[in-house]
Amino acid sequence: MSRETAELGLEAGLAEGKRTGRGVDVSFFGGEPLLEWDLLRYCHEYATRRAAELGVDIRFGLTTNGTLLTRERLAWLAERDFLVGLSVDGSPAMHDANRRYADGRGSHEQVARALALTQEFPALRSRVICVVNPANHHWLGQGMQWLHAHYPGMVGLNFDFWSEWSDEQFDSLCRQLDTLQELMLESYRAGVPMREENIEGKIWSAFRNPESACEHCFIGEQEIAVSVDGNFFPCSRMVGVGDAPEVTFGDVHRGIDRAKQLHFITTRGNATPECRFCELRHRCLNSCGCTNYAASGHINRVSPFLCNLEQKLIAVADSLAETLFRESNPAFMQRFYGSR
Repeated sequence: MSRETAELGLEAGLAEGKRTGRGVDVSFFGGEPLLEWDLLRYCHEYATRRAAELGVDIRFGLTTNGTLLTRERLAWLAERDFLVGLSVDGSPAMHDANRRYADGRGSHEQVARALALTQEFPALRSRVICVVNPANHHWLGQGMQWLHAHYPGMVGLNFDFWSEWSDEQFDSLCRQLDTLQELMLESYRAGVPMREENIEGKIWSAFRNPESACEHCFIGEQEIAVSVDGNFFPCSRMVGVGDAPEVTFGDVHRGIDRAKQLHFITTRGNATPECRFCELRHRCLNSCGCTNYAASGHINRVSPFLCNLEQKLIAVADSLAETLFRESNPAFMQRFYGSR
């Protein structure tokens, strides 16, 4: 991305933050943003200065594969209160199934060093992102064991909705999720809970008002993702599809296409008839526009894979929670009920 494109993209985001009064979160992603370390630092300085001039609150984040993360760079990020999302796909076997260098070498060893470095900075805001797809899902259980042993915080499993999952692969994934349930149960009983974002979210969803149990999607309204050539996308996960006109809404030179933006806002949600009377609909990711688009090609249509996966995640979460509640597990009761 050129500096001009970066500046114009930041100006668009800051203008929306000023207009709405919400403030702005600036996140750097890719590709691999640390390949452009000097540009990243320039963008941080530019955005910080312009936000101060406009009176806009601003925060920063970064998603990285960790191969270029150094102690010096982590110190810089921690000092500026970046939220660092580190992509680590679990164990060496699980991670290296997809994340290899051009010469065929796996990247897990180097990324593991980066993960260890993050723990040298207690004030650093961080999270681990573990991508699960047809090529590596067989190792999900051992992958989460490895992460639990090497990282004390929350792990977010990002399931690959862009790929085709066969029935056999989905059945295998379900068996791995059963294994994960057992591992989480053992970790709670040991007093050192294994934390996974999707399953914890499903447990929390059972506590909330049904109408607000699942996070609603604000596609087209609260995010501007800027591609390297300056096109605007309503979600960062859509940038990878290229410059398809149905998922862009303006660019850094022309600004936001308000008609296209309104189209996203008025058509988002869930228009799948089968979901209307489902008793799990308020605990399900069915309204996530980018997930729906990845899996079905429409921002408001749920794919069979998403439906089946969400049912499985809810079943795993409920079984785990029911067992731990019945046992009055101290760590579980403290986390979800605020008492021992």
